Amino acid sequence: MQSLVVILAVVGAAAAAARLDNLYLPPSSGGSRFGGGAVGGGGAKSPGADIPILKLENVNNGDGSYNWAYETGNGIAADERGQLKNAGSKNEAQSASGSFTYTAPDGQKITVLYIADENGFQPQGSHLPTPPPIPEAILKSLQQIKASGGGSGGGQYSVPAGAGALPLQPTQGGYRY
Repeated sequence: MQSLVVILAVVGAAAAAARLDNLYLPPSSGGSRFGGGAVGGGGAKSPGADIPILKLENVNNGDGSYNWAYETGNGIAADERGQLKNAGSKNEAQSASGSFTYTAPDGQKITVLYIADENGFQPQGSHLPTPPPIPEAILKSLQQIKASGGGSGGGQYSVPAGAGALPLQPTQGGYRY
């Protein structure tokens, strides 16, 4: 009898410890969160405010192609189209293209266009960082290397035969060993 009481006490303690706090649950909207065409939370100006879904489309054509789109009352919008490339072949791959738009906390409207395919996820957006342009001298050098056949050293620099570890000595055309 005493062991039964201990077991019940342990089970009760475990059940109480596993209970979720309301702090981690979505805000209560008082009704169905999805049936009325609104979703609570998620970027609203005031916590728990309902944000209407203005547009919702979801089409699966059954052949690997699809499209979906949505737009919410707080300015969030997204869309995507996808298709199966080379269906039925060894090189079969899913590809998709789309965009999403939202307003950043600083008020800037952010739009990202993207392609996702065998080359990976490729986003484009005016807010995304880009590499600096290649300096003109390096670009000309790369073009000369390409025009000359790309070099025969396999991308490696080689020291002329017999040069050993002699110090480099400047000449008018460059360096001599």
